[in-house]
Amino acid sequence: MTTADTLLSLAALWLVAVITPGPNMMLFAAISMSSSRAAVVMAALGIIIGTAVWGAAGLFGLLWLFETFPPLASAVKIAGGAYLAWKGFQIMRGSLRPAGNAADLPRRMEISPRRAFVVGLLTNLANPKSLVFVTSLFAVTHLAEKPLAIGLTGVGIMVALSATYYTTFGVLLRLTPFAQRESPLKRVVVAVVGAIMMVFGGRLAFER
Repeated sequence: MTTADTLLSLAALWLVAVITPGPNMMLFAAISMSSSRAAVVMAALGIIIGTAVWGAAGLFGLLWLFETFPPLASAVKIAGGAYLAWKGFQIMRGSLRPAGNAADLPRRMEISPRRAFVVGLLTNLANPKSLVFVTSLFAVTHLAEKPLAIGLTGVGIMVALSATYYTTFGVLLRLTPFAQRESPLKRVVVAVVGAIMMVFGGRLAFER
């Protein structure tokens, strides 16, 4: 497989992975519908940096460490699952908690840009399955067999695609009338997002 074929295959497979609903997308949607533009940008940045970390980890063979020390892999899965479940619970609780008046709703659901960055980064890193997927992706596309410069280019493509997707998704979501105004339905949708994250986190933590 030529270098061009490798990178094109990687880009196509990673794009499918990025647009597939998961914790990152759920969290980003909740923040996009409830927080400031700056918070949305910082959440996307956190997720993108997490992508770079998983890409580098897959490129340099960190999966070997988990395979060599299964208790470490189990501990990371439990901790990551617990974090995702807790974050989902916080999102759901914040959206459904009764407000004293309508003006309280945006303030209760909104998070700061700094916190959005941390939450975005940790949500991405909390799922160790990402490392397994990235490592498998590199093997299937033969990226792991290429020189280091090509491998780093592949990671750069992953980061660029993630950045493009989340930027586009965030802009489009915030332009919808549904996201621009507060309503009981919006609160329910954000709560459902939180519930999905809780389920995903619970499954990850208890999966063997």
